[in-house]
Amino acid sequence: MESGPLLDPQNPAYPMVRSIVADLRRDFAVWCEKVREFELESANSTAGAPTDAALALEAEVRALAVDIESYVAEINYLGVAFDIQELFKERP
Repeated sequence: MESGPLLDPQNPAYPMVRSIVADLRRDFAVWCEKVREFELESANSTAGAPTDAALALEAEVRALAVDIESYVAEINYLGVAFDIQELFKERP
């Protein structure tokens, strides 16, 4: 994320941005886990005959992706330049 006046803790919008980012981080972690589960379950499926579990996991992955995209859109709407890759980079 880009530093700027919106991210100043004194700015009234700061708690909103912080809350959105917390939701984003939470859902991104769940999304990553669901993607792994989907990939494992898909190994038991074929393209023409996916298992019920694979279909359910695919729906969860898609729903989480929509939520994540909406968080990013909210942050961008608030005027914060946001790069999701930066948020999840390893910290030294």
